[in-house]
Amino acid sequence: MVTTRQPLLSDIVASLRRRWSVVVAMMIVGLVLGVLCSFAVPSRYEATSTVSVNPMSLDPAGSSADVERSVSMPTEAGVATSPQVAAAAAKSLDSDHDLSAEDVRDATEVGSPDDSFLLEIRFTGHSAKEAAAGAEAVAEAYLATRRADAAADVERVVASAEEKIGAVQASADLPENGGSLRQRALAVQADALGARLAQVGIMDLDPGQVVGSAEIPDSPSTPGPGLLGLAGLLLGLLASIPVVLLKKDDNSDIGSVDGLHALGDQIVLDGTRDTNRADTWDIAAFMLKIPTDIGSEDSFLVMVDAEDEPGRAITAGQELVDALSRRGRSARFVDAGAINEGKISRGWPTDRKRESWASEIVVIDTTHLTSDANKVALGTRSDSVLLARSTTDDASALRRFAGLLKSNGVDIALTALFPARSEMLTLNR
Repeated sequence: MVTTRQPLLSDIVASLRRRWSVVVAMMIVGLVLGVLCSFAVPSRYEATSTVSVNPMSLDPAGSSADVERSVSMPTEAGVATSPQVAAAAAKSLDSDHDLSAEDVRDATEVGSPDDSFLLEIRFTGHSAKEAAAGAEAVAEAYLATRRADAAADVERVVASAEEKIGAVQASADLPENGGSLRQRALAVQADALGARLAQVGIMDLDPGQVVGSAEIPDSPSTPGPGLLGLAGLLLGLLASIPVVLLKKDDNSDIGSVDGLHALGDQIVLDGTRDTNRADTWDIAAFMLKIPTDIGSEDSFLVMVDAEDEPGRAITAGQELVDALSRRGRSARFVDAGAINEGKISRGWPTDRKRESWASEIVVIDTTHLTSDANKVALGTRSDSVLLARSTTDDASALRRFAGLLKSNGVDIALTALFPARSEMLTLNR
């Protein structure tokens, strides 16, 4: 089954290095755009006022109630951001700053630290003075609104109590309530209502106080040219990665021996001028320097890799086997593409398998192997590695594969370069 190879980190780094000019250009563009954005985006300033909220309750039993139950800080935060408070704050700011109630609401954020009776009122303005004035105005408007609401509640309770006292007094004058027991009951009700009026009269209506005045900020809260420029630089680098990976090389073919040498430090056999491909393989078999005496208990493994050529009857590994045969050396041909790739990843060929190849030259052909990782694994288990490529093969793929071999400590013994494939020559006519 053919699998699609995903680019490795090393591939990405190598591509970025090869096209460093594209990367640098996009980073510079990102830097310039980031700096320009810093001037296009208006500066914003942020100031904070801190308000301490006092518990207030009209419940006569409130003095003995749990204070934490008498104040809901989320509710108070909602009051501080209410349209009523925003309208009052906008009115107080009207003389110096042109802000509507909706502007004030949009610019206000209120939070409360856990387990505290503090409200932190943050105001964002177009200038440092506007931010500080806005935070102070919202804090004062919140306290004034809370004080007015408490006073209105007191007036409501007083009016209700006085109305009930009047009703009790009117009932006391009725003939049917002239009895002593009834008069005593009405007197008790009147006393209770009077006590409630007395308690409401001495109630503390202080809603709280500003314990942290808003200071005029020294610098804007929005990012400046330096930070936006750096962000643009990084975004330019990130944007260059897909551009570099998707951009095709102007000439992705190996082309010539010079192009093959440019891919890395390796011994190259130039077979582009040989009229007979077998002549090149005869020289390759000689240059591999396979030991004459392998030993009765040892084997010599040669890994041969070439680009897969659909329709080609014979692979590079078989061509090497034939060349060794012409030199009087017998070799066993093994097609790695026919071996289960999971088996290779688990350590094939095993020591037991190598023992079965004792005294033999074994040519392992990885042309039909789909996984570069498994090719590299076989390279680490081989005694010699030979690469066979043609001038029209993919230079980027070879560069990547050679880099993987090198990073795993595998030296390429020889790279043989052949003329363009016949089908490519036909297309170029």
